[in-house]
Amino acid sequence: MEKIKINEVVDFRRKTTEKSKRNFISKLMTRVPKEKTESEDDDDEPRDYWVFSTSCIYNVFKNKSDEFYDPKISELETKMLNPDLKSTTLSMYKRNRDILLNFKEFDLYNLRPEKFTRQGVQTEHKILMVDGFPLYIKPTIVFSFDMKDKKVIGALWLVPQVNGFKKSELGIFCEALYRFLLKNYSQNFQISEQYCIAIDTFNSQSITYKDILDGNLQPLLDVTINEMKYL
Repeated sequence: MEKIKINEVVDFRRKTTEKSKRNFISKLMTRVPKEKTESEDDDDEPRDYWVFSTSCIYNVFKNKSDEFYDPKISELETKMLNPDLKSTTLSMYKRNRDILLNFKEFDLYNLRPEKFTRQGVQTEHKILMVDGFPLYIKPTIVFSFDMKDKKVIGALWLVPQVNGFKKSELGIFCEALYRFLLKNYSQNFQISEQYCIAIDTFNSQSITYKDILDGNLQPLLDVTINEMKYL
C-alpha cells in the first residue's frame, strides 16, 4: 500500500456517507506513486504550495526570532505585483503572505524550550505503521533538550491547508507525531507531551499532546484507522 498522509485520514473522517468512505478507502488501497510529468518538472511554481510560510515559521521557531517575518512578507508582496502571474500563483503568494501576517501575532515561543538541539530524521522513520496502515509522518522539526538532568525530545509539525482544520482534526496530527517520537526516539530520550506540537498555520491554532492527555481533545487516530480497516 502506498503511504497515507495524515490529512488523508482527516479527509476520510470528513466523508459523510458509508459509500463515499468506501470509495475513498478503495482509492487509497489501490493507488500507485505518481510519476511527475515533464511539464511538472519544468513548472516554475514550487512543488510545496506552502513553502514560503512554512519555511519562514520554521526559521522563527528554530531561531527564536521574529526577524524572518517582514523580509518574507515583503518578498511575497513583491512577487504579487507581477502582472503576468497566473491567478493560481497569485493566490498562492497571497495565502502564504496572509499566514505570515497572522503569525506575527502568534506566540510561537511558548511552544518551545528555551534552548534545544535540532535532530535529524531518517527517511525510513517517517513511515509509521498503525494497524496495517503506513502513515506518513513529516515533522517540521524534531528537537532535543535537557530538563531536570534528563534528555528530552519534542517535535513541531506545521500543517497548512486551505481553510485549515478543526481542533479535533489537528489532534490526529499530534497523536501521530507523538507515536512517531515514541517509536524512533524513546530508547535515548524521554518524550515530551508538552513539546509535541501540531500547528494549523492557516488558522493560527496549535495543539499539544498534553492537551489530549489532559482530556481537552478526544483521541481520534485509532478509532479512525479502525473504521478505515473494517469498511
